[in-house]
Amino acid sequence: MRIRAVAVTAMLAFLLTPAVGCASSAPTPLPTNADLTGTWCGSSGDRIDLRQDGSSRLDPISDAYLSHLLQDLRDTWSDQYIWRTYFDGRRPASAQGTWLLSEYEDDDDHDDDDRWVRLDFGERKATAARDHESPQRYRFSDALLISHDSNGFELLALDGMPDEGWSSRFTPCSD
Repeated sequence: MRIRAVAVTAMLAFLLTPAVGCASSAPTPLPTNADLTGTWCGSSGDRIDLRQDGSSRLDPISDAYLSHLLQDLRDTWSDQYIWRTYFDGRRPASAQGTWLLSEYEDDDDHDDDDRWVRLDFGERKATAARDHESPQRYRFSDALLISHDSNGFELLALDGMPDEGWSSRFTPCSD
C-alpha cells in the first residue's frame, strides 16, 4: 500500500510540474486616463503635462525630442528651413495641444495589447515662400508607446517600430 501511495504521489508531482511551470505571470495592467494624467519628465529634459481635460503642454522641448518630432521633415530639410517654413522663423521651445489614450489602429505591425498616448500639437501651415517640393502642411504630433514595469508606467518615443528602440523616455515627474 505504501509503494502505491508513493507511486501516485510521484505521478501527481510529475503531471503537475509542467502546469505550474507554464503558469503565466500577471498580465500587464492596462493604463487609464487617470494613470497618465500628470507631468512626465523626459530623458532629455523635456516635460509633458497631460491634463485631465485632454489638453497637453510640452515645455521645454529638448533638441533630442524636437529632432524626433521633426524626423519626417529632417530627412529632407535643414533646421533653418524648417523653422522659417513652419514655425515663423523660430525654433519651437514649447507646444500646446491635446492628448488621447488609444490603441494602435494601423496594421498588423503592432502588438494588439499596445496602448499609446497620441499627442497633437496642431497642423503647421507652410509659409507662402516655401520650396515647391516641401509639404504644404505638417502635422506636429507624436504617438508615445505606453510601457509598464515594476516601477509603473512610462512613455516611449520610438525610432520606428518598438523593437528598433526609443529616442526619448518619459517617466512621472517626482516634483
